[in-house]
Amino acid sequence: MSSVLLFCAGCSSETLHEIDRSDLVGSWKASGGDSIRFLADREVRTNGFSDSDQESCGDGGVGYWSFYVAMDDRGESIRTSPEATEGDFVSVSLREGAEGECQVDLSVIDEGRSLCVADLDNVCASGERFTRQ
Repeated sequence: MSSVLLFCAGCSSETLHEIDRSDLVGSWKASGGDSIRFLADREVRTNGFSDSDQESCGDGGVGYWSFYVAMDDRGESIRTSPEATEGDFVSVSLREGAEGECQVDLSVIDEGRSLCVADLDNVCASGERFTRQ
């Protein structure tokens, strides 16, 4: 499954930072208690995205992750790639549950030390940050 997104990277004061797969794999936690665990086999486990506007993401779950890659030279059109080994923008898709499928995009910021929930207009759509544990 591939997602395509037109992203406005210049619409926020945050700066995206590219990391490789080994820097992403592991546990990340937000100050509010939400957590994400990225596994090397592209599986992801979360206990929720309370700061996401996706209601179906609130309880978290199990799914998969992938980096986005640019489809054009200017990087204005991007898509997920299960083969990408590095990136500054991550897609998290949780399997369908009682509330439906959950899809959340995360920006890599703070020189790779933090992740934040992104949307079409903002590198970080909220103040919540996930940091590596």
